[in-house]
Amino acid sequence: MLPRIEYSVRARASPAFLWEAFCDLSRLLGRGIYTEATWTEGKPWQVGSRLRYVVAQPVAATVSAVVTLFEPYSKIGLLNHAMGVTVQQLVLFVPIDRNRTRVAMVMDAVGEPTSLTPEATSSALEFFTKDALDTMLARYREKHPKP
Repeated sequence: MLPRIEYSVRARASPAFLWEAFCDLSRLLGRGIYTEATWTEGKPWQVGSRLRYVVAQPVAATVSAVVTLFEPYSKIGLLNHAMGVTVQQLVLFVPIDRNRTRVAMVMDAVGEPTSLTPEATSSALEFFTKDALDTMLARYREKHPKP
């Protein structure tokens, strides 16, 4: 059984600004980790829309995902499929106060990995979880530098 992966970050920003940064998939590209992040069906970030991620590292894989939940500035849900594993991903944008937000991600995986051990699969999921939120913060800071 694959463990639940949880990770969160905090920032001096409104949920709206972090939401915008998270929804910008180009933040994932150009770093040697993802080679593609493309919408394949539907309008971006609408329930039922589908996207594909092509991953080069830490493991080569193509991930098919569908948006299952989309409540602007509050939460996003995705169902991801790759290598025999289905991962339910939930991203929560929680205001701490007027100027700070906590963004938390939870990944619950089921299935039998087809090309990795369960331990390697868990390690990769942890990597992707941290990378998703860390790149969100980097994109936010890039667009909103401190004065």
